Amino acid sequence: MSFLGNTAGRVAQWSALFGLLSTLLLTILPERADAAGTVKINVNLAAQGPVMQNKHSMINVWDFRIHWTSQAAGQPSNYFASHYPFVKNVQFMTATGGNSTRDLFVDPNNTSTLTDYKFDELIAALHNVVDQGLKPFIKTGAVPLKYSTNPHISTAFGVNVRPPADYNLYYNYIKAIADAVVAEFGINEVKTWTWGVLTEYENADWFIAADGSPNSTKIAYFKLYDYTVAALEAAIGAENLNVGAHSMTVVNALWDERDFIDHVATGTNYKTGAKGTQIDYLSASYYDGAPGQGSSGLSFADTINLLRDKANSVGLTNLKFGIDEGRILNGPGDDNRALFSRIVAHSYQGSYDAKLVKTMNDAQIDWLSTWGLSTEAFWGGVIPVSTHVANLAYKMVGDNRVGLAVTGSAADSTNEVDGVASFNRGTNTVHVMAYNHNSYMNASVSETPTLTIDNIAPVSGNTVTVKQWIVDDTHGNFWDTWVADVVARGMQNTAYSWSKYSMEVPKYLVNASDRNYWYSRESVYKSLATITPTTTTATVTGNKLVLNPTLTTHGVVFYEITNATNTVTTTPMTDDLNDWSKTYSHSSGLIFDTANATVLGDSSRASRNHTNASPAENVIYKYPGIRSFSVTGLYATHAEAINNFKFYTSPNGTTWTQQTGGTNADAPINGGDWTRRVYTFNSVPAGTEYLKVEFPTGGALSYNPQLSKVSLNYVYNHVVNPGFEDNTASVQSPSSWYTTGKNLDSDYTEGGAYSGSYKLVHWKNSPYESYTYQTMTGLSNGLYTLKAWVKNDYGGLGTAYMQAKDYGGSSVTTNIPTSSSWTQITIANINVTNGQCTIGFYSNSPATKWYYVDHVEFIKQ
Repeated sequence: MSFLGNTAGRVAQWSALFGLLSTLLLTILPERADAAGTVKINVNLAAQGPVMQNKHSMINVWDFRIHWTSQAAGQPSNYFASHYPFVKNVQFMTATGGNSTRDLFVDPNNTSTLTDYKFDELIAALHNVVDQGLKPFIKTGAVPLKYSTNPHISTAFGVNVRPPADYNLYYNYIKAIADAVVAEFGINEVKTWTWGVLTEYENADWFIAADGSPNSTKIAYFKLYDYTVAALEAAIGAENLNVGAHSMTVVNALWDERDFIDHVATGTNYKTGAKGTQIDYLSASYYDGAPGQGSSGLSFADTINLLRDKANSVGLTNLKFGIDEGRILNGPGDDNRALFSRIVAHSYQGSYDAKLVKTMNDAQIDWLSTWGLSTEAFWGGVIPVSTHVANLAYKMVGDNRVGLAVTGSAADSTNEVDGVASFNRGTNTVHVMAYNHNSYMNASVSETPTLTIDNIAPVSGNTVTVKQWIVDDTHGNFWDTWVADVVARGMQNTAYSWSKYSMEVPKYLVNASDRNYWYSRESVYKSLATITPTTTTATVTGNKLVLNPTLTTHGVVFYEITNATNTVTTTPMTDDLNDWSKTYSHSSGLIFDTANATVLGDSSRASRNHTNASPAENVIYKYPGIRSFSVTGLYATHAEAINNFKFYTSPNGTTWTQQTGGTNADAPINGGDWTRRVYTFNSVPAGTEYLKVEFPTGGALSYNPQLSKVSLNYVYNHVVNPGFEDNTASVQSPSSWYTTGKNLDSDYTEGGAYSGSYKLVHWKNSPYESYTYQTMTGLSNGLYTLKAWVKNDYGGLGTAYMQAKDYGGSSVTTNIPTSSSWTQITIANINVTNGQCTIGFYSNSPATKWYYVDHVEFIKQ
């Protein structure tokens, strides 16, 4: 499934897997059409998730001699940092052998001497990688020709597929390579590198025993891995080694890749005799057959889920998981030839890759390696849309992911509008990537979603700075102009040695005249491929920012919003259901199930002990200011269809509202016998203090479903008794609040609250003055926001305000407005410098004038 030199072999191999591609009716330069859609994209800065990682950190090269010797020598040391700052690792595929060119010997064909090692080309290439500030990833294999008894060259990949005749001899070879790089670069450098053992280890076109048997081939690979890792450990030290293996996985192969995971976890090491073998990552391949065609096997996420689930089931719970090669195998049906770097230059690739950014973050995939970054692969050339997307996504690294939800209907039902968003408190920056992907390359309907960012506030002033990048047919893209030039020149399919949709245009042009034409126009293409952001200022109103992007088909828009903060900082809570300590309450018919922990990848889950409880079994959580939550359920889908959990929120633990606006994501467990379903709700009603997870009733199996994990984000509110509920009755002096002023009887609590049962009231049937307050101590210094919900139908209050004081700065106030409905008032950017703050509500009002207060918050920004 890899990038190969033998095009015919590649196409023959994959035609068996994908079949003949159906003809796609492509318009070379389709007209863009606009239609009315109702798509809304809502970003919630209060729903903060994990830190965003760099998913595009790796590139892979088919032969390091092509790009990392003479081409790389003499390049500016900051070339990658300035052109591709997201790249951190360079994978040398099949770096240590497999044919007379790849084998690292003075004479690869001379079997009379087996130790005439020659590592100078490899070391020179590694120097060029390190000189760019990058880290090498050396993928060992295939086995050198003279180390196999009867070497056999694969027609698909052009390398020896046979195991070594003498594994100790092979061990010495790998150790000699590792010793040489340690001697050249030093252990402190080499310990930051990554190593791999073979490519697509279960693929018979890469590795197969002489008898062709799946079992003997599997054992041969176990030996190859064990001896290779032992050699690397001997030279580098196990504590300094980062090593793993790359399987095909996306489609079935000669043998089951999960058997290898069993071997490294619990099997007997063929070199050392010990239990297990070191492994730090697992990777796979993923290819769609053609644009819009998808894989004939697993989905992108499930390719990794299969490996992760197996690893978790045998106790390998700390591995990294990545895609070592992939994207799109062939061009569309009017072409149906292999793509040079498995990337199309069409704008389709931009939205495709933006969708992958979301998928990788959703599925916790650590990297996606790429074969090329420009029309010249790496050095020089024109930048394509796929590289633009990687560069933009890199701006999000280090941010916290925040909630993004899409509602409404697309103008074209085949358009997929979605995205990913993040926030960085350290730089006061919001990032949003949104895309309009369509599986048809000739789709032509634009979308104009309303993009609303909630819980946003300017750090200073009332505006934020909005920088916008667009990647589509007419922004950051040379492709349409090149296609027009092709038509004008009358070029036919025979002008290309690879798919005419390939991104590396000059590399697949057959005729010198066409290549010369390309280079004569390259400066024009470079100009067209440049993306330049537009910068504007935008006003934030009511802690909302509304943007109105236009997303053409296959379009991507990226926003960088500065001078922005979120109005709340959430605290995460995760309950792995090992006990009841993090819950508020649970029904009596629930138990903890600890059986089948390795199979299910979870050591403890909550489960019913009977099927027909009335009311339904439930677990309740009580946390202040819940903003978002996710729930993981495990379903025995081998026996029953999924019957979903239900979710309810409440401001007071009494009045419950079912939540139905979340999303689901499924992953198979144990070969599909079970299904892991993750429910995600990026927002909940304001004032939510309770979350109830309700089990379904009925079904044949009491142990199905099981509650695996509950995560939520909540706001730590420093106000004690913020909703005036603690006395559980109407009182003159609410708990934790104090009153000063001339009329101590003019504040009290009563029913009719904004949330819960009680509210604070300021009122007296004669003129009155009172101040209801509390002082919070032990605060960490920094910026805070004070909020409260208030109501006053008739005005005429005289002087009435909410106040913050004694925090190390001047007193700040905001007046109580006239409003017949509950209204939230806010004082932001309260800079606490002395570890305390007094908050309060003041009235100096005429007789019978009143206002209400409820749900007071003092939260750190």
